[in-house]
Amino acid sequence: MKYKVPILGIHGGAGNWDKRNHERALVELEKALERGYDEFKRGSSLEAVVEAIAYMEDCGGFDAGVGSVKNSKGEVEMDAGIMHGNTLRVGAVASVKVKNPIREALKVLKNGRHVLLVGNRGEESLVTIETSITSPLRSGDTVGAVALDKEGNLVAGTSTGGISGKLPGRVGDSPIPGAGFYATERVAVSSTGIGEIILRTLPAKEVDILVSLGISIDDSIRSVINKVTSIFGKDNIGMIGLDSKGFVSAYYNTIGMARGVKDSEVKRIYVFEGEL
Repeated sequence: MKYKVPILGIHGGAGNWDKRNHERALVELEKALERGYDEFKRGSSLEAVVEAIAYMEDCGGFDAGVGSVKNSKGEVEMDAGIMHGNTLRVGAVASVKVKNPIREALKVLKNGRHVLLVGNRGEESLVTIETSITSPLRSGDTVGAVALDKEGNLVAGTSTGGISGKLPGRVGDSPIPGAGFYATERVAVSSTGIGEIILRTLPAKEVDILVSLGISIDDSIRSVINKVTSIFGKDNIGMIGLDSKGFVSAYYNTIGMARGVKDSEVKRIYVFEGEL
């Protein structure tokens, strides 16, 4: 569906939402949309994406930030990445223990020297402040956002606490461009699901390739999701995407995907049925 610029789309993860607090997810998604969209008044798509994701990291209702699940040692290790499509600038962090991984990813992007920083060395070089991470209110999935501003900047970002019980040091798809997120001058895409599968298929990059061939963002995302399903089965992936013309699409092969979109006139939020 097409929206009026500026546009912000977000997701709170694809998975079995029948077993999760989907009513709370709807409330938190709306707040994240409002928080991120407000940034268009004074900033660009970068700020809109970061603030929407930062809200979801802080609210505790998703598997990101303070709501992150724990690894096999009972510790929290988080990943995040962000990409400015028009310039192909990227910033990402992995296996970090900070309050807002997406803000640290933005620092990497703005610094420009590197693309991905991992673990304690990344935290030290970014001069971040350690914070205590609370136990998650629920076991959920990745959060992400895509945005298009009036200057035509397309941005995609993703943040996660990973999968529950993962081995220490495990890095999923969320901080990897082309997998957990990707943006060009054509599209901005954020993925969610099982990282090990997403890393093998690079679905976010595939969406950009299909759009570059003239295929719509909606057909591109559906085609990529269907391809993953044909190889690995269901219950492993969801994606939200936005193109340079203002078309937004979201698709998933799981039991629900928390998602929403907002422009200056319209706001739509769903967990189960509903088309963005």
